[in-house]
Amino acid sequence: MSNLRPSKTVQKLLISTTSRLVGEYEDPEILIVHAFPDFRAPGFGARFQETPMSRNAFVVTFRTEPIESGAVPDYTPFGDSVCICLSVLFGKRFDNHGYIEGIGAHWIPDYGTFQSLCDPSLPQNSHSPRIDLGIPLNLSEVSLIARILSDESLGRQRQFFLTAGRFYFQALQSFDRHRETAYMNLITAAEILSNYFKYEKDDLLDESIKATLMEITSSIPNGPQLAKQVESRLLQIKRRFVKTLSRLVNDYFFSHTESTHQLGVLKQADFEQRVAATYDLRSRYVHTGIPFGGWVGLKLGGGCTEILGVTPNVGDKKFQKVLIRALTYFGLERLVRFSLLRFVHLVAFPLDPRLDDAET
Repeated sequence: MSNLRPSKTVQKLLISTTSRLVGEYEDPEILIVHAFPDFRAPGFGARFQETPMSRNAFVVTFRTEPIESGAVPDYTPFGDSVCICLSVLFGKRFDNHGYIEGIGAHWIPDYGTFQSLCDPSLPQNSHSPRIDLGIPLNLSEVSLIARILSDESLGRQRQFFLTAGRFYFQALQSFDRHRETAYMNLITAAEILSNYFKYEKDDLLDESIKATLMEITSSIPNGPQLAKQVESRLLQIKRRFVKTLSRLVNDYFFSHTESTHQLGVLKQADFEQRVAATYDLRSRYVHTGIPFGGWVGLKLGGGCTEILGVTPNVGDKKFQKVLIRALTYFGLERLVRFSLLRFVHLVAFPLDPRLDDAET
């Protein structure tokens, strides 16, 4: 008698995207193929078209080691890792729905998000490739980033990418309904990347801060100790955030934009000031609770501008000043995705020559 029971060492997870991808991906470690709906069901075609109901599903199959007696492992987090890699690579929203077959049993995945609607005009939901690198929406392109999923020798680089990438892919998931949360997740993703790099003290303190610390040191009895405490705090926060994002962009990044209005394009000349204001916006929000999602998610003339082209009215002049200089969600999302891709290219393995330091 043949054994038709699910294998304990072959796991199958269901994932989906609000975009539309073709093709499939297969290597010795993983298989990603389409999961098709019932073509006879009414309205199935809306799932494949660029509509608010767009949703395309895939099955991720992979092998695992034999299970020890009494152990009940959970392999569903691997689905998150796959979604993180695909979200960063394609710049599209992906969701992990869990097992359909795993650890020797059949499972019912979570279909909840299949009933949710999306905005097809958003870059993460559209059926068009993203402007940066123009990676075709074909699963065969997963070969570019697949080492993240299987190469444990990448160690620290892999861990930082997946941790930061998790906040990026959660931002894409949450933007439709929770814009402040999505924005904060993007800042957290960049902050995690900033902790990977080592900087000299002088690189993280600007001249005005250095002068202030020297004044504290020389004018207060316990000035040296206070200066060290202040310096320690300063080295952990905004300057590291700004310097890392400046390090992870190149000329190619500034030569491409998804903004349909020239006034809404992020420029290299004021890049650091706008990134610093973006970090300040997070701090202002935490301290005041003033909602800002409607402003950073504003699409002027239908275009995804990267900087705010209007003066916001939020009832707080300091908050307003920071908001008008900060990046919009669309500018920050493109920046964080590009930074994640370039992080892999610089510290893990080559992805694309356009991610080199020199413009190509």
